Amino acid sequence: MKTIITLIFIVLAKISLGQYQIYEQLLTPYLSDSIKSGHFYFMIPNNIQAGSLYQFYKTNAPDYNNNMQFVEQHTDSEDLGSFTHYKYRQTFMNIPVEAAGCIEHYDKEGSLYLINAKIADSIKKNYKPKLSGKDAFKALMDKIDIDIKIVYAWEDASWEQQIRSDQADSNATWLPTAELIWAIDEIRDVQLVIPGSRYSLAYKISITTILPEFQTIVYYIDAQTGDLLKSRNQKIDMSADVYGYGNRVLDARWHGGFVHKWELIAEDNGHNIHTKKYDLYNTWDNTDEVRKADNNWGNTYLTETSTHFHVTNSWDYFYNTFGRLGLDGQGTGVRVYTQIGQVNAYFSPNAGDGNYLRFGISPTNYDLGMEPSIVGHEFTHGITHYTAGLVYEFESGALNESYSDIFGTVIQDQTLDGYIDWSLGNWFPNTPDFIRSLINPGSNGKHWDGTYDSNGNPNLILGQPSTYQGPYWCNCGYDVDYGGVHINSGPQNRWFYALTQGTGSFSGIGMTKAARISYYALTNILMSSAQYSDSKEATITAAKILYGECSAEHKATVSAWNFVDMPASYNCTLDLVEFDTEDIELYPNPASSIITIKVPVNLDQLMTIFDLNGKLVKQVESNQLNFQVDLSSLDKGVYLAHFLMKGQDLVKRIVLQ
Repeated sequence: MKTIITLIFIVLAKISLGQYQIYEQLLTPYLSDSIKSGHFYFMIPNNIQAGSLYQFYKTNAPDYNNNMQFVEQHTDSEDLGSFTHYKYRQTFMNIPVEAAGCIEHYDKEGSLYLINAKIADSIKKNYKPKLSGKDAFKALMDKIDIDIKIVYAWEDASWEQQIRSDQADSNATWLPTAELIWAIDEIRDVQLVIPGSRYSLAYKISITTILPEFQTIVYYIDAQTGDLLKSRNQKIDMSADVYGYGNRVLDARWHGGFVHKWELIAEDNGHNIHTKKYDLYNTWDNTDEVRKADNNWGNTYLTETSTHFHVTNSWDYFYNTFGRLGLDGQGTGVRVYTQIGQVNAYFSPNAGDGNYLRFGISPTNYDLGMEPSIVGHEFTHGITHYTAGLVYEFESGALNESYSDIFGTVIQDQTLDGYIDWSLGNWFPNTPDFIRSLINPGSNGKHWDGTYDSNGNPNLILGQPSTYQGPYWCNCGYDVDYGGVHINSGPQNRWFYALTQGTGSFSGIGMTKAARISYYALTNILMSSAQYSDSKEATITAAKILYGECSAEHKATVSAWNFVDMPASYNCTLDLVEFDTEDIELYPNPASSIITIKVPVNLDQLMTIFDLNGKLVKQVESNQLNFQVDLSSLDKGVYLAHFLMKGQDLVKRIVLQ
């Protein structure tokens, strides 16, 4: 489909020049639907090859400065549609562009079904840095190394030994390297076309401290001036008793030799989970195991056994439901810390020595690892990290939180309780602002009242928004909850409730189907800079792929978004009448020149004929049910004729000889 390939990206590159209308006009004959939030739906079948689109653009524009760099690909299981997905990130002058890229989605027949994209357009700044990476690191340390209490991970010999051991690399170190990138100002209002003026050439530097607390912060240093552009914290927020569930069987390991005790290490059935009680002054390897000599622990180490059970249970949910093995899908280990001494729980991604789930306490002094929906929430953050990678700020961060809220609730309902109260964080007594409600977000959680206290901290009060941009919505800066990530998750949470249960105006589809749609959108379609409009489009697309266009599931997904004030629609004239290709007659076929066509109803628009490369070679206008077409101007070969009838696009093959 070389014609489409050339046009798509030539025009994308010229959108800022006011040629979007030309782009839309040129592309309309080849797309099966209007462009929605950067989602391009293609007429199928086609033979567009993976990765070819941008290369055709580069050749025909010509544009040798931008590129789409392949990141990864994966193919879904048969029950998830057998689609194959190819992910790319944009580069400019061979330098990665933050928040920009695309994902190509191919159906099981090999046709390109969809591309969703974010394109950085017209970056015009100097791509040659004045500072080296070492200069940038020194400039950063001059700014932040001002507290003698701070201990950096690379300064501690035991932490350096830990990372060398974990990575099986004698040269591994916590000392960061500076990565040169095009850094966006904020992951906020990121649409299909991102103006190049929002970008700066910067070094991205990840700094990990172990005292006064363990944390990893990513800093962005201007590569020309050495100024600090922004910083982002990477914290995303056997038999034994399990809090609230009595005695349960745990996956634990017997340690023989001199020890002769059971330890909280899960290795059965593909598990790779290790649980310990946090020790501020020791690395993971030097932290004591949680051990007991017999295999019935009772309520000894109740916090640790409960947390270990819930993490294992979350692992099992994603494996048993979606075939996903662990956070990264490859079974890589998860290290679990309990009792971290903070009113918080969070996932720590790629902290050099593996992925961590860390659990502190609630405002009511209960250990958060004993709360199943909170553990499921944090586990889902890990899956998001390895799939959509939703950046933890503004709308993308709110979506990150929402998907974790959704699956934390689902895991508790479907694997433990068998009933649903639509609340997250209420398994033990908790304060209303620490709980989140999916059915009525305004009754729990927090929102910003628009003021700050005497110390400059934002004042957060009870209630989340229930609708997009509605009451309690946080149109705030990064200083308020990273742009409202825990606040603005409310509308999508309520969307999931409505999709599952239904409302007075439409029927729900049940939690199992709603979770499948959400998981598909999160792991296959969403990009790291996704906004609410992208999540809406991604879930609608997921419903169509999984259950069919105009299915009850598709319609309910659309209706649920309208329920939270995110306008969406469907065109389902298929409800009235349905045709298939057998209703269209072509003869003779093969043909030499003249072919007769019979259709059951008048066509909605021109009949279109494409060659196998996707090039439009002929359009035919007819208001008759029986008509002839002269194909003598076409070369011998195979062609695809498209007939649009009552909203259905039906394709018939024509052979000329």
